Amino acid sequence: MRLFLAAIFIGFLSTPSAIAQTFGLSVGGNFQRLSDITLDELNTRFESQTGWHAGAWLELPLGTAALRAGGRYMSAGQLLRGIQASKPRFPDNFDISMVELYLLFRLGVPSQILSPYVFVGPVFRIPTNTDLELSNDLHVLSYAGEIGGGIAINMGAISLYPEVAYIFGLTRFIKDKVVVRFIELQVEDAQRLNMAMLRLSVGF
Repeated sequence: MRLFLAAIFIGFLSTPSAIAQTFGLSVGGNFQRLSDITLDELNTRFESQTGWHAGAWLELPLGTAALRAGGRYMSAGQLLRGIQASKPRFPDNFDISMVELYLLFRLGVPSQILSPYVFVGPVFRIPTNTDLELSNDLHVLSYAGEIGGGIAINMGAISLYPEVAYIFGLTRFIKDKVVVRFIELQVEDAQRLNMAMLRLSVGF
């Protein structure tokens, strides 16, 4: 599945330059929390975390709309913070990062300088650089949806895209059990990762 998704994005990014109108780089902050779940019949609430992300994208024009494909590296923080409230012996200080691939449909109101727009589309998450003790407990690939809006600011040779987005998990981020240092916890709910995101892109 990961090879299939990679092939789709590589094919999109290798589209001839005569068609690909805009290449962009983005950076920003993210604010995320794992949804509440039941671990070993005990309710668990995770703490909110802050992080950052950086990535690149390519956009194809479709009249007043556009199709944007891209990827970003994301540092999501210590997402498991909160487990110790119900399981004091369980370590929850693992930093989690991931790569996200996305395909967004963008619809805007064209203008010479300021063009507001909205966007929506699927997101594919692949955990990376996770502590080895936790790596087998996260799904290799999970799915999310992204919705948001922004303003395209035309500055001649470049354009700026300040954006705000909300990403909501659609599938499990954690598998049905977590095993760390011989401590096993059964995950009794479908557990998802949701986040808000602020970012600024520069388009060329």
